[in-house]
Amino acid sequence: MRRGVSSDARAVRDLIDAVAAEPEMPLLATPGSIGVRDIRSLIARSARDPRSLFLVAEVAGELAGNLGGSGLAFAPSAHVFEFGMSVGAAYRGVGVGSALLQATLAWAADVGYSRVVLSAFPHNTRAIAFYERHGFTLEGCRPRQFCRDGCYIDELLMGRLVGSAVEAAVGPAVAGATAAPDGV
Repeated sequence: MRRGVSSDARAVRDLIDAVAAEPEMPLLATPGSIGVRDIRSLIARSARDPRSLFLVAEVAGELAGNLGGSGLAFAPSAHVFEFGMSVGAAYRGVGVGSALLQATLAWAADVGYSRVVLSAFPHNTRAIAFYERHGFTLEGCRPRQFCRDGCYIDELLMGRLVGSAVEAAVGPAVAGATAAPDGV
């Protein structure tokens, strides 16, 4: 596993297209909806923005998976890292996704994030179980958030704490909110 580089863009695009074409629709993207230029842009952003990340995983010289994300731009949410990932069908269940996710969680904690979030489709039960095994919990649902091929799809929101936020109490929870230090 390593950080993505510009020359990975075509292989990443091909992987995303292959995953997007699966009948179970595990991704929001559709085949051909993300171009090589788009991927190069994401990789370049992660290279110059210390709060962005783009990883690729290879097995025997073949791209097996990727993960990309960045911190939320809204200042009150600057402690939150949001990501998406895809793993080729041939490489699921063999540790590729776990390696990508574990590296990301460690990186997020090192960079100073305290929360990591993602979204998933409700019908992608394998992905949901995978994220739950890695400490993510279901935090909400946006009904009919997306429309793909004329079908509305809900979006499940999942998240988990990382770094010192895992060990320390963040403060008393009040009506689902966490109090800020010193009443700020």
